[in-house]
Parts: sequence; structure tokens; C-alpha cells
Amino acid sequence: MKIIDGNGAAIENPDLTLGYLVDDTEPVEHPAVEGVEEVSHYETVTEYPGGGRDVRKVIDVPGVPAQAAWTEQVPVQRYIRYTEEELAAREKERQQAEEAARLPETIASLTCQLTDLQLALCELYED
Repeated sequence: MKIIDGNGAAIENPDLTLGYLVDDTEPVEHPAVEGVEEVSHYETVTEYPGGGRDVRKVIDVPGVPAQAAWTEQVPVQRYIRYTEEELAAREKERQQAEEAARLPETIASLTCQLTDLQLALCELYED
């Protein structure tokens, strides 16, 4: 499927970290076609003694039916760049996701530190 930017220019490899794709259609204008009549002639293939003959039709110019101008809606994907605000929000979401991914590790570390502190306090009271 063709990918275009906001100006209608084709894009080969859009950077999806800086923008996103939206399904859309693009109008393609087809001009009117004038009708052309078929032009042909007959060639003799075989002549018979009684005056008969076999002939075949040879088309010199094929006929083309007339067609009015028309507009076709072609499916495309439109590349839309993120605004500065959207990029900042995406970066913030990415950082929050990284922090959330490290959360179990952080909790385990804090739990270990808490256990060490509890043991140290117990040792202080035992002395």
C-alpha cells in the first residue's frame, strides 16, 4: 500500500517513532476517453474454382468504447508526524514504563535492605 505524507508525497520508510500511520483514500482522476470505431478489412484465405472464397477479418485499429472522466478513490496510508507535545508525552510514557518494569527489582532490593536493617536492630538490642 502506498504511504504518503501530509503534502501527498510518497514515503518509502516512515519513522514510526516520530509519527504514525492512518488509513485513508486518495482521489485519482481518470480523463475521459473518446470512443474509436473499429477499422478492419477482409483478406481472402482460399479461393475455390466455383467462385467462392474463404475470408478472414483483419482488425487494423481496434475499437475503443467511449468513457466519461471519473475519479477513483485509492486506499493509502497517511503518515502523520507527532507534535512536540505528543513526542514529550510519549517520552514520559516510555520512561514511566521503564520505571514500572524495574519496580519488582526495586521492591526486592528495598525488601532486602529492610531485612538487613531489622537484623541490625535486633543485634543492637541483644547487646
